[in-house]
Amino acid sequence: MKIFTHKGHYKQYLSFFFLLVFKLSCHSAFAQMDTFPTLQLKTVEVSAPKIKKPWLKSSYTIYNLVPTMLDQLPQNSLQELLITTPGVFTLNANNQAQDLRISIRGFGSRAAFGVRGVKIVVDGIPETTADGQGQLDNINLGIIQRIEVLENGAAALYGNASGGVLNITTLDDVAFIDKNSFLKIGSGFQSFNGQQYQFTIGKKIKKTSLILHGNHQKGAGYRQHAAYQSTNLNLRLTQQLSSKNKIEAILNFLNSPTAEDAGGVDSLSFEEMPRAARDRNVQFNAGEAIQQGKGSLRYTHQIGKAAELETYAFYTRRNYDGQLPFTNGGTIKLNRDFYGQGSSFSSKKEWRNLDWQYHLGYEIQAQRDARTRLDNNDGMPGDITLLQKEQFTNAGIFLLNDFNYKKWIFNTSIRYDLNNIQVQDQLLTNGDDSGTIDLNAWNYSFGVAYSLSPSKQLFARWSTSFETPTLNELSNNPDGSGFNPSLQAQSAIHYETGIKGFIKNATTIQLSAFYIDSKNEILPYEIAAFPGRNFYRNTGATKRLGLEIYLKQDFNKKIYLTANGSFHKFTFSDYVIDGKSFNGNRLPGLPFFRGALTLDWKIIKKLDLNIQHQTLSRIFTNNENNSFQRSIQLTNISLKYIIKKNRFWWSPYFGVQNIFRTEHADNIRINAFGERYYEAAPRGMIYGGVRMGW
Repeated sequence: MKIFTHKGHYKQYLSFFFLLVFKLSCHSAFAQMDTFPTLQLKTVEVSAPKIKKPWLKSSYTIYNLVPTMLDQLPQNSLQELLITTPGVFTLNANNQAQDLRISIRGFGSRAAFGVRGVKIVVDGIPETTADGQGQLDNINLGIIQRIEVLENGAAALYGNASGGVLNITTLDDVAFIDKNSFLKIGSGFQSFNGQQYQFTIGKKIKKTSLILHGNHQKGAGYRQHAAYQSTNLNLRLTQQLSSKNKIEAILNFLNSPTAEDAGGVDSLSFEEMPRAARDRNVQFNAGEAIQQGKGSLRYTHQIGKAAELETYAFYTRRNYDGQLPFTNGGTIKLNRDFYGQGSSFSSKKEWRNLDWQYHLGYEIQAQRDARTRLDNNDGMPGDITLLQKEQFTNAGIFLLNDFNYKKWIFNTSIRYDLNNIQVQDQLLTNGDDSGTIDLNAWNYSFGVAYSLSPSKQLFARWSTSFETPTLNELSNNPDGSGFNPSLQAQSAIHYETGIKGFIKNATTIQLSAFYIDSKNEILPYEIAAFPGRNFYRNTGATKRLGLEIYLKQDFNKKIYLTANGSFHKFTFSDYVIDGKSFNGNRLPGLPFFRGALTLDWKIIKKLDLNIQHQTLSRIFTNNENNSFQRSIQLTNISLKYIIKKNRFWWSPYFGVQNIFRTEHADNIRINAFGERYYEAAPRGMIYGGVRMGW
């Protein structure tokens, strides 16, 4: 089967992309005859690089997302917000048992569930576990205030699994600048029996503020055997001890008793019966149930005008029960304890034309998993097949420097991580499969930027990243044992250059070109004896080449137009399995091109319109590149009407996702056995509801 037979598609994507650029440029030229406000990005500090500074004064490729239209979105998945960012690709927004799969420049694409290769930080606290596995199911979308997306390799900043970074900020005490209390409630409904109920309560008494948010959602799902239900609570308590001292405590609780997994199907079933579940997933009652509690403390102390000390500590307890669609070891019970502590010191010095900032710190994390596997007898647990205790311990120390000299900016960072992995086999009837490995690593980065003008900057960066195997990946061994010590850490070197800035205070632009050389890439595969279960192996080496562009145009505070495009060529450069070479083939699960256009339009004073359009090239589903999902176009539209009276407001909203009913897979199971690659997305979804507050 010839795959590369539609070269005209690439021309179509190029034409589409440059047409958007041309339109934005024309709009910018026309709009400049009017008066524009100064863009918020000029004054907002970015904190994902750890040294806080204005976006235009940083040599990193970083995007600052402020979800102003959040109240008219269904708030089902973080995918709704990340569409405006080039280089970021998401799948699996509808399978609640698998979680959203996020990749940044290809890092994270191999995840069978959760997020891999991308570091997630929420309100300054790590959400990604020590072994590099991230979860999004306990993050409340309704209170997200900002997302910073850092796209460079960031292991010198964050350590393991930092091919990219999502730095998420939720509603905090800044909400009380012009009020001492507030209340917001909402209810929403959507296709396939979806329901969502939310509330947010805020109260400030003198120097103490409290914010409580709750979210409950449930539904039947688009496909058969795809029902879900979850309840999430988040409590944030802030105490301003003095003008220079502040302490924050956050408690988070998640209860998800039901998340069914409809499974992947082959292309024939996908086309003829898109809503049907895989028969074995129904037979074995595939899915999961989760309970999680998390608590954290963060303390900041301002030292004079130029120095700051910050320290944090956290503890997470997660209980997981899962069912996979096969008998041998198909029932999983996992009890996880994840905790850690970190501190950092930042300071700034000035000498004539030289400004120097540095950031010195350490992080200590420990993860303890008690994993049990039992036979899955048509949905009922059977005999124990695996019983082991796993632990992943990390200790890292880092130093960052930032130098500003006239028009030049230099950034350097270095970090050393100790990573120790231990597995203790507690089921010795079939031998002792205990083991231990150390995967320690040095990581570095160097960046330079030159200011062409006060509003434009050239930049270049060199950095490294690495990913250790997760405890789950190490525990999935094809030979049936409980530990796979042959699985090694993946490492990468990142090279990047670009330009970013503003045009006449109305247009934000960022253009980046990058090359990434990766070794020991870890990819999933399946075997006939365990269909539906993922195993992992190192693939040798890959090369990643990319070009990304981001444009944002503001029109008189009424129309906000965002366009972005990503051209990626991710290929195997050294990958031979059983004498078969995949060299030159593209990495599966990732598009060659992704383009997105988002329009936020305040049609009249009380009516807001949001349109999202996304173009995706075809996506290969396996290493052989002989199967793929075709290129697709997806369009979403939503409306919100706002009514205000005194201190009360209410806002009905309505939206349609995939309005042209495009047939496509929302999730692609890479290298699945039996060519069961596809999980169908809804061919259209209607949603609506009302949100109100005081």
